[in-house]
Amino acid sequence: MIDLARVVKAETAETVTREANSLVMTRPKPEKRKNAKERAKAKFAKDKTAKDGTTPMTATAKSGAEAKAKAKAASKAASKAAAKAAKAERKARRTAARAA
Repeated sequence: MIDLARVVKAETAETVTREANSLVMTRPKPEKRKNAKERAKAKFAKDKTAKDGTTPMTATAKSGAEAKAKAKAASKAASKAAAKAAKAERKARRTAARAA
């Protein structure tokens, strides 16, 4: 008695290998369509020319950044000085309260 299931499976296996070896070109899978957010990113993306991949700063942007950094440093120094003065004042009050 011949087992037909095995015969059919063997024939299909042969056809699959023959198709794989043939020169038939299959159409590649189409690229997935981008959603609105991805399309907007691609449309409005700026060219990054710097080596590290960031957008180079213009001269006005550099001067603005430098001025902002200087102002931040000055305000930080002023707040440190004010904190130091307040601490000294609290210490003076404590010592005056203890002496009294």
